Amino acid sequence: MYKKFIDLTYQMQTGMITFAYWHSPFVIKIAGRREIEGRETKQISFGSHCGTHVDAPLHFIKKGKTIPDIPLEKLIGEVTIADLSYLKENARVTEELLKKIKITEKMIFKFGWGKHWNKKKFYNGYPFFTELAAKYLIDKKVGLMAIDSPSPDDSRIKLTKENLGTAIDSPIHKIFLRAGVVLVEYVANLNKLTDYKGWTIAAIPLKIKDADGCPARVFLFK
Repeated sequence: MYKKFIDLTYQMQTGMITFAYWHSPFVIKIAGRREIEGRETKQISFGSHCGTHVDAPLHFIKKGKTIPDIPLEKLIGEVTIADLSYLKENARVTEELLKKIKITEKMIFKFGWGKHWNKKKFYNGYPFFTELAAKYLIDKKVGLMAIDSPSPDDSRIKLTKENLGTAIDSPIHKIFLRAGVVLVEYVANLNKLTDYKGWTIAAIPLKIKDADGCPARVFLFK
């Protein structure tokens, strides 16, 4: 019997932040009414990368696998939690740094970035992974990587119209997703961890056909 649970999911609600103008915001409206239809139902719309979510390869890789293609065993399992909250803004997570950390098939990297949630700052200045660091994790057979920041890429890369879709745009995302690594972004509540050992992670997105990403209920238990 599991005795401890920590919810790592941000509550989805109208007005929550999104990354860019092409990301549809979260909206929830009344559809059915008890007084008229005899029951309450809601109309809900959101982008595929809204709130705590899972990235599938299709997000950046042409003809890449979609959310339903991800095996459940890649989304659930024992996880190693690396506390990197001592890193400063715009710090580089390097191969040398990672060599000092136990690396397993499923990893959570804690940067302490949740303190900026739902503020403009959330999208600027978070620590990021170098290309060599990403390749090191792939070589170590990491299959799922969760972060409490919005991206493994350097936030200082300007996503101008000239850069979008080029090699400059999100190179670390592409390295991970091309290798089949499941990215879990916007992980919440890592500040609630008082111990880091013995946890299992579950990152469960909706099974939506052709989805390049999807909001997920993410939690730890043991």
